[in-house]
Amino acid sequence: MTEPTGITVDVRDFAPVSAIDTCSIWNLLSSPYLLRAALRKGRWFVAAGYVRYEALEKPRTRPTSPELTMQDEFRRRLAERQGFSEEPMTLEDLQAVAARPEVRKLGRGEIAALALARKLRSAVLTDDRGARRAAPRVGVEPAQTTPHLLGWLLYEGELTDGDVSVIIAEHEARIEATRGRLTVYLRRIHVEAYRCRLLRDGAVIQGTSTGYEGRTK
Repeated sequence: MTEPTGITVDVRDFAPVSAIDTCSIWNLLSSPYLLRAALRKGRWFVAAGYVRYEALEKPRTRPTSPELTMQDEFRRRLAERQGFSEEPMTLEDLQAVAARPEVRKLGRGEIAALALARKLRSAVLTDDRGARRAAPRVGVEPAQTTPHLLGWLLYEGELTDGDVSVIIAEHEARIEATRGRLTVYLRRIHVEAYRCRLLRDGAVIQGTSTGYEGRTK
């Protein structure tokens, strides 16, 4: 399915390994229900050293209690290799992407995630609009999002329609509205997954768009 912006979201597939940026780490950890389902399906998320630094060591402005809880969980999961791992990257790996004009407006975490994905020849998981647009231009495909992950898990039957409200409630409890919630896109990808399941099962309904192309800064 192609969105109006030309960015493709196909809920029928989601890459097994994704290099991840910092915001997507928080979006994943914001819903334990969603993360558990992803891990049951064998999905794995790798972080560059700078992304680990940004998530765990870089000073945060007025962190909330849920954010501190997610930091602790990410630290533990990295140490125990439970769904997340840190992967090494050379300066040359980073410069191969950082020097490109397509990424000049991106944050360092997004650039590091793209560089790691390029090195590993893996997907990238980012909820940043600019990073998603830049990804194919720097040799990284596919570029995936947290709502895309939800859509795929629904399409695969790992999650049910009734699970969506649980996931959204968990997400909203941990991510403040001012920090960039994904609620509207989680609801829209639910509709898209439902449509694709009907098509797969032989029914034909009118197409719909998720309208999601990643958060802006």
